[in-house]
Amino acid sequence: MKLSVKPKISPIVSLTPLIDVVFILLIFFMLVSQFMQLQKQSIPLGTMGQASTAAQDSVSIDIIKNEDATAISYRVNRSAMTFLQLASYLQKNKVYKVLLKPAANIKLQTFINVKESLSNLGIRKINSEFIGYEVN
Repeated sequence: MKLSVKPKISPIVSLTPLIDVVFILLIFFMLVSQFMQLQKQSIPLGTMGQASTAAQDSVSIDIIKNEDATAISYRVNRSAMTFLQLASYLQKNKVYKVLLKPAANIKLQTFINVKESLSNLGIRKINSEFIGYEVN
């Protein structure tokens, strides 16, 4: 006697219930999560007319080219100075944190040389700010 073999039917998987579950989870997490609003925090600023007699622990240094575009100078507190003057200023005011801001026309190698020179002076915390600067 021959037994009849039933053909195997492959199950059809419908994605519609899966998509429904995903949307329900999405709506659930959107409703449950709390959206934080960023709060403003005021930062006290020093007055511009007063000169500080206490030692500064950090300073911002702009690296700029002179008018003839051949020499590099450094600007601290709106006064331009040479590297020797800058080194003297940093040691006299006991500065140990520096923010370097190169002008857009300063070459990258010049910036690296300045950073290494400041490191040789004993300044260990040197941050950089590149605004409008393109690396060629």
